[in-house]
Amino acid sequence: MSDAYIIELGEEAVGVIARDAKGYRFYAAKQSFRPLEGRLFQSAENARSAALELRRESPPRLSALTSLGLVAQQGRG
Repeated sequence: MSDAYIIELGEEAVGVIARDAKGYRFYAAKQSFRPLEGRLFQSAENARSAALELRRESPPRLSALTSLGLVAQQGRG
Protein backbone atom coordinates (compact mmCIF):
# COMPACT_ATOMS: atom_id res chain seq x y z
CA MET A 1 0.00 0.00 0.00
CA SER A 2 1.27 3.45 -0.91
CA ASP A 3 2.17 6.18 1.58
CA ALA A 4 0.86 9.07 -0.55
CA TYR A 5 -1.94 9.64 -3.04
CA ILE A 6 -3.02 12.47 -5.29
CA ILE A 7 -6.66 13.35 -4.77
CA GLU A 8 -8.33 14.12 -8.09
CA LEU A 9 -11.84 15.25 -8.90
CA GLY A 10 -12.36 14.59 -12.56
CA GLU A 11 -9.06 15.55 -14.17
CA GLU A 12 -8.23 18.19 -11.56
CA ALA A 13 -5.67 17.42 -8.82
CA VAL A 14 -7.02 19.12 -5.70
CA GLY A 15 -4.69 17.76 -3.03
CA VAL A 16 -2.34 15.09 -1.79
CA ILE A 17 -2.73 12.82 1.19
CA ALA A 18 0.23 11.33 3.02
CA ARG A 19 0.10 8.47 5.49
CA ASP A 20 1.18 9.16 9.04
CA ALA A 21 0.82 7.15 12.26
CA LYS A 22 -2.87 8.06 12.67
CA GLY A 23 -4.17 7.91 9.08
CA TYR A 24 -3.88 10.07 5.96
CA ARG A 25 -3.23 13.80 6.21
CA PHE A 26 -4.58 16.11 3.48
CA TYR A 27 -2.44 18.79 1.81
CA ALA A 28 -4.33 21.14 -0.51
CA ALA A 29 -3.05 21.69 -4.05
CA LYS A 30 -5.64 24.38 -4.75
CA GLN A 31 -6.69 27.37 -2.66
CA SER A 32 -10.35 26.34 -2.69
CA PHE A 33 -9.45 23.10 -0.87
CA ARG A 34 -7.55 24.83 1.98
CA PRO A 35 -10.36 24.07 4.46
CA LEU A 36 -9.20 20.42 4.31
CA GLU A 37 -5.51 21.32 4.87
CA GLY A 38 -3.99 19.17 7.63
CA ARG A 39 -7.18 17.21 8.23
CA LEU A 40 -6.75 13.52 9.04
CA PHE A 41 -8.69 10.80 7.18
CA GLN A 42 -8.93 7.05 7.68
CA SER A 43 -8.62 6.31 3.96
CA ALA A 44 -7.93 7.86 0.57
CA GLU A 45 -11.59 7.41 -0.35
CA ASN A 46 -12.70 9.33 2.76
CA ALA A 47 -10.40 12.20 1.78
CA ARG A 48 -11.72 12.20 -1.79
CA SER A 49 -15.31 12.21 -0.51
CA ALA A 50 -14.57 15.20 1.72
CA ALA A 51 -13.02 17.06 -1.23
CA LEU A 52 -16.05 16.27 -3.38
CA GLU A 53 -18.40 17.51 -0.66
CA LEU A 54 -16.38 20.71 -0.27
CA ARG A 55 -16.61 21.32 -4.02
CA ARG A 56 -20.42 20.85 -3.89
CA GLU A 57 -20.72 23.33 -1.01
CA SER A 58 -18.48 26.02 -2.52
CA PRO A 59 -19.57 28.01 -5.55
CA PRO A 60 -17.01 27.97 -8.38
CA ARG A 61 -14.67 30.95 -8.50
CA LEU A 62 -13.48 32.54 -11.69
CA SER A 63 -9.84 33.46 -11.93
CA ALA A 64 -8.90 36.88 -13.28
CA LEU A 65 -7.78 35.29 -16.55
CA THR A 66 -11.01 33.35 -16.93
CA SER A 67 -13.00 36.49 -16.20
CA LEU A 68 -11.07 38.43 -18.84
CA GLY A 69 -11.66 35.63 -21.35
CA LEU A 70 -15.40 35.77 -20.71
CA VAL A 71 -15.47 39.55 -21.16
CA ALA A 72 -13.54 39.24 -24.43
CA GLN A 73 -15.95 36.57 -25.72
CA GLN A 74 -18.98 38.68 -24.84
CA GLY A 75 -17.53 41.63 -26.77
CA ARG A 76 -17.35 39.54 -29.98
CA GLY A 77 -21.07 38.72 -30.17
